[in-house]
Amino acid sequence: MNRLLENLSPSHLIRRFKERDESYNIKFQMPGLSKDDVKITVEDGMLFIRGKHKDEEEGSDDDEFWPAATYGYYNTSLMMPEDAKVEEIKAEMKDGVLHVVIPKDETKKKQIKEVHVG
Repeated sequence: MNRLLENLSPSHLIRRFKERDESYNIKFQMPGLSKDDVKITVEDGMLFIRGKHKDEEEGSDDDEFWPAATYGYYNTSLMMPEDAKVEEIKAEMKDGVLHVVIPKDETKKKQIKEVHVG
């Protein structure tokens, strides 16, 4: 888990990250983006999340033409935890919030052994 958190500052973790027994759950606020605007890839132990939005409008005020355009870009990467099941990662975009679930591989759990100090 510590490797997953290395790229996130504590202020960004609020309402964004939750570790459960079976998975890591992450939420990203991505207002204005749809699921078609978001691309998620895993490469060399890193999870990459990229989003791009372009909206162009044409409007007129009396006899004048006013083009308007809005652009949004989102790009982040996280180091995957060692116990992540990469092939089973799921993501869902709902109401401008991207939900990413990274299942844990129980066979890769850390083994912690207490050593007696004599």
